Amino acid sequence: MFIYFNIRACCKFNLTTSFVKIYVNIKILKKDHITDKKVYYTDMIKKMSVRYSRYKELRAKKYYPYLKYLKKVTQLFIVKNIHLYPECLDNSSSFAVEFMVVNNIIKRPLIKG
Repeated sequence: MFIYFNIRACCKFNLTTSFVKIYVNIKILKKDHITDKKVYYTDMIKKMSVRYSRYKELRAKKYYPYLKYLKKVTQLFIVKNIHLYPECLDNSSSFAVEFMVVNNIIKRPLIKG
């Protein structure tokens, strides 16, 4: 018996002078999950400075054991179709970065019988 999971994520980042527009379309099996956000640089800097001052003493040492699991997960996915191009967004010029993340699972039977 062969079991395959088809996961594909299309990501697009539009970089302007005042904000970043993030568009992510994740397709798991046959369902689409779409996220479209506009993040302003000033809000991002405020949030990062508060979080950095709050967690400065932790230095993320408690997360080191989980890095080995992150490495295993990153081996299952590859980045394809990277496109860089200028674009006009909300009447201002922007720079778009578009790429796709797809699964790279070796096709072998999970259940042997």
